[in-house]
Amino acid sequence: VVSVETTPIVESSELDVTNLGAMIPRSVSALYKRGIDSLQITFNDPSIVSILHEALAKDTVGFEMLEQGANFCVIKHVGGAPTEFDSVLRRTFLLLNTMSDECVSAFKKENYALLQNLAFLEEANNRFTTTCMRYLNKRGAPEGFNKIGPAYHLIEELEQLADKYKYICQHFSKLDKSKVKLRKDVLDLFEKANKLVRIYSESFYKLDNEKVVFIKEERNTVIESAHDLLKKNVNYAEYWLIHHSINIAQQVFDMIDSLLVLKL
Repeated sequence: VVSVETTPIVESSELDVTNLGAMIPRSVSALYKRGIDSLQITFNDPSIVSILHEALAKDTVGFEMLEQGANFCVIKHVGGAPTEFDSVLRRTFLLLNTMSDECVSAFKKENYALLQNLAFLEEANNRFTTTCMRYLNKRGAPEGFNKIGPAYHLIEELEQLADKYKYICQHFSKLDKSKVKLRKDVLDLFEKANKLVRIYSESFYKLDNEKVVFIKEERNTVIESAHDLLKKNVNYAEYWLIHHSINIAQQVFDMIDSLLVLKL
């Protein structure tokens, strides 16, 4: 049979997690991203099984524990072949835009309690980005072999950007607005940095040279403004927000190279 379609090879691996400790979930996730379909895990402590179950419930969509013994278990991918890279990637961008917009809205309204629930969106983002990384390792990039590297790097950056919003939500959801006030110029800086997230998303699906240049220039403006603000007598919450504003602007700028490789 001659066909233009290819069937991904079923890959198996073994992993001894006895001495991995807190890195067990990340190790399982790494093998999932790599494209492993059947994973035999050995250990010396039966309580590790609960750690594995918790890890499987988070990011590794389709990974299920099908066999379990006294010192081993077998995890297999039962979700079928990944086929929806583009749609999952688009959901990742939409989710990040939501996190960005809602964070700005919560700060403007001084309703920091809203941030507590917003932090949970980061878990969905992890599932989306992990699925995309597995797809790239398993089937390659839809645009061709030479796009796998920059696409993978971009998706890792998107995952890290969601982490930054998670940290913002964790920091500020417990903030007492009656005791700590955020000055307007600090909030304006945060909003300016967040606008870059949506501009990047728009440029990814319709490359606009002016927007790409704007991201670089605005990133420089955010950093310069942040340095000026840090010279003032800011409170600890303002310091946090200035720090996160710099991180967001820099993270978006760091994704420009991948954008140009993929879209030029």
